[in-house]
Amino acid sequence: MNNILKPIIRNFVRKPIISLINLFGLAISLVFVIILSVYCYNELTTDTHHVNGDRIYLIGKPGAGMNTPAVLKPQVDMEVPGVEAAIRVAGTWQTPVFQTEGGEPITSDLIFSDPEFFSFFNYKTIEGDCATALTSPMSVVITKPLANKLFGRNSAVGKTIKYNNGKLLIVSAVIEKPTGNSFLDFSAVTSIETRKILQPSEGEFKEWGWSNFQTFLLLGENADQNQVAKTIFSVFPNEFQKWIGEIHLIKLKDVYFSNLQTFGAQHVRMGDKNKALILLFVAGLILLIALVNFINISSSQWMEKIKQTGVLKVIGATRTIIFRRVLSETFLLFIAAVILAVIITTLVTPLIQSYTGIQFSTKLMSSAKLFFILFAATLVFSLILSLIPGLRISSSKAVNNLKKSIDQNSKKTYLRNGLITLQYVISIVLIAFTTLIYKQLDFGSNNLVFNQDNTIAVKLTPQLKKDIIKDEFKKISGVQNVSLSQFYPGKQLSSWGTKLNLNGEQKEVHFTTFSADAEFFPMMGLEIVMGELYSDGSDTDKDKVIVNETFLKEFKIENPIGGTFAMQPGTDYEIIGVIKDFHFKSLEKPIEPLAIINQGYASYCMVNIQSGNFKSLSLTLKNIQSITSKLSPAFPVEISFLDSAVKNMYESELRFRRTFSLFSISAIIICAMGILAMSIFASQRRIKEIGIRKVNGAKVSEILSMLNKDFVKWVALAFVIATPIAFYAMNKWLENFAYKTALSWWIFALAGLLALGIALLTVSWQSWRAATRNPVEALRYE
Repeated sequence: MNNILKPIIRNFVRKPIISLINLFGLAISLVFVIILSVYCYNELTTDTHHVNGDRIYLIGKPGAGMNTPAVLKPQVDMEVPGVEAAIRVAGTWQTPVFQTEGGEPITSDLIFSDPEFFSFFNYKTIEGDCATALTSPMSVVITKPLANKLFGRNSAVGKTIKYNNGKLLIVSAVIEKPTGNSFLDFSAVTSIETRKILQPSEGEFKEWGWSNFQTFLLLGENADQNQVAKTIFSVFPNEFQKWIGEIHLIKLKDVYFSNLQTFGAQHVRMGDKNKALILLFVAGLILLIALVNFINISSSQWMEKIKQTGVLKVIGATRTIIFRRVLSETFLLFIAAVILAVIITTLVTPLIQSYTGIQFSTKLMSSAKLFFILFAATLVFSLILSLIPGLRISSSKAVNNLKKSIDQNSKKTYLRNGLITLQYVISIVLIAFTTLIYKQLDFGSNNLVFNQDNTIAVKLTPQLKKDIIKDEFKKISGVQNVSLSQFYPGKQLSSWGTKLNLNGEQKEVHFTTFSADAEFFPMMGLEIVMGELYSDGSDTDKDKVIVNETFLKEFKIENPIGGTFAMQPGTDYEIIGVIKDFHFKSLEKPIEPLAIINQGYASYCMVNIQSGNFKSLSLTLKNIQSITSKLSPAFPVEISFLDSAVKNMYESELRFRRTFSLFSISAIIICAMGILAMSIFASQRRIKEIGIRKVNGAKVSEILSMLNKDFVKWVALAFVIATPIAFYAMNKWLENFAYKTALSWWIFALAGLLALGIALLTVSWQSWRAATRNPVEALRYE
C-alpha cells in the first residue's frame, strides 16, 4: 500500500492543480449525481411502499379528472364483483384551523375518508390504534409533526382540538409521515361521518352530480381490471355516462404521474415523470463529463510517467504488478472522490433543497443501499477506466519506456479530441435547453391575459364576513377596487356537467366553474366579447352566468346568450355574456370551458391597490392586515399578492427551471475544469515548440492563436453536432405545453457563443501563461 500511496502523493505535490481538478471534478460531479439520483428515485418510487399497493386502484375519468361522487362507493360495494373493498378520500373546502385549549391557532391540512383508510395505506403508528381510529365520528388521526405543534412532546391521544374555533375533535391516533413519497399530502385525517357534521351538504351524499371524492379500490387477487372498470361505468346513471365517456382504473403507484385533473383536491400532489427522467438524464450527463475528464487527465498523467514505468520493468516488475498498480491508483482516487462527495453532499443537500424546492427523504442519503451502489460503481469504473492505460503501459517495452517513446499515434489523439468535443456537445445542449426553459416560463407568465399588478387576495375565514370585510376594505385610502370570488388564478377549480337549454334544444356541457361578483371582471381586466357583464352585483344579476370563448368553441355554439342550465334542483342559471379567453391554469394545460356564476359564494376577497410608491403601497397593505387581524382574531388570515399566486401556478415549472439550471451550470463548470487541465497538458507538451517560436520572433498573440485554435475547432464541430440534438430534445419538451414559445434560432446561436466563450476563457488563461514564459527556461537543457 505504501508503494502505491507514495507515487500518488508525489504526483499531487508535483502537479497540484491538475490533481485537484481530477479529484474535485470527480467528487463534485458525484455530489450532483447522488442528489439527482436520490431525488429521481424518490419521485419514481412514489407510493410503492404500501403493502397492498399492487392491488389498489384509483377510479379515474379521462378528461374529467380523478373526482367521483360520494354515492359511487355504496354502489360499488353492492354491484361490482372483484372489488374487496372501496374507500373515499376528500379534502376540505377551506384550509382548516386547529387549536388546543389556550394554544395558538394552527393552519393545517385535513382529509376525510372511510374507516378502512389505514387498511389501504400503510403509515407507522406512534400512538393509538389506526385500525379503529376512524370508526367513531369526531375522532381524528394526526401526524407527528402536527402533534408536536399542538401538544409539544406530550401524549396527544385522547386529547381534544378545536376545529375552526367551533367543533371539538378527539385525537384517536398519531402517525408518522410516510418515509416514501406519496401523492396524498395531509397532516390529519378524520372520517366521512365527521365530514357530514363539519361540512354539512344536503346533496353531496345523495346526488351523482357532486364529485368531491377520490375513490380507491382494493381488487381481489384474480380480478380483471378492465372488467371491473366496465362494470363501474355501468353503475353511473345514463345521463352521466355520456359525459364521462369511460372509466379507467389507475394503479396506485401510477397515480402520481397520471396527469389527471385534480379539481378542488388540494390534498393531492401530482408529479411529472418527464421532468424526473430529464433530471435523471442530466445526472447521467454530469457523470459522463466527469468520467471523460478523468480519462483525459489520467491518460495524460500516465503518458508522463512512462519513464518511471520503464525503471520498474528494468528492476523486475511484471505486467501484472504494473497493471495492479494502475488499477490501485485509480481505485484509491475514486474512493477518495466518493468519500469527499458523501461529505459535501451531507453539507449542501439542505441548501440545494431550499434553493430548488425539490424535496426527498434524506434518509436515503445514509442508507446501506446507497453506499453499496457507490462502492460497486467505484469498483466497476476503476476496473474499466484502468483497463486501457494499464494494458497499454504494462505491455510496452522497457527500452521504449526509458526513451519516453510509447507510440503517440493519431488514434489516441483523435480519441482525446473526440472526448473533449463530446463535452462541448453536452455543454451546448444544456445551455440551449436552459435558455428555452427560461423563455417558456417568461412566455407563460406574460401571456395570461389578465391583470395581476398590485392585486392581493385575502383568504376569508369563518370570522371574516364577506360583506363586512368588503365594505371595510373600500374605506381604506389607496384601495381602488374590491371583489368577492371563489377563485383566483393559481387556485383549484370545481368541475360540473349538466344540460344546456338553448333555443329549445338541449346540449350536454361540462365545464370548470366558480362564483364571482361584478367587480371581479374589471379588476382582472377581462374583456367582454358578447352580451354583457353583471351590472352592479345586485340581486337582479343573481344566478347569471358569464362563459369564456372556449365554452362556445368546445360545444359548437354561435350565440349562447339566453341559454340556461341547472346546477341545483329548482335553480336555472342564465348565460348573459361571453368573455375573452384567459389562462386560469398553467400554459401547460389547454384553456377549458369556463362558467363564472354570480351565486354569492366567496372564498377570497380580492383587493386592487392604486399604484404608487412603495411607501404608500406598504401603508395600504398594513391597514388591510390590521383590519383582518381585528375581525378575525381566532383565525390566521392568508394574504397573498396575485403575481405570487401566478408564480405558484407555475411552481412545478419554476422548481424544474431552478433545478435544471443549477445542475446544468454545474455540469458546464466541471467540463471547463477538464478543459483547463487538458490545456495545461497541451501547453506543457509544446513548451519547447513555444520557446523556439518566441526565439524566432513569434508574438504572444500568435502563440495564443496557435494554442487556442484547436479548442475553437472542437467547439465548432460540437456546435454542428449539438444543434440537431438540442432541437429534437427541445421540441419534445415543448410538446408538454398546450401553449408554447417559439423555438428561436438565437437560442442555438447563444448556446454556441457561450460555449465558445467558456472554452476561450478557460484555455486562454493557461495559453497566456505559456506564451509569456521566458523561452530560456524551456530551452536551457537543449
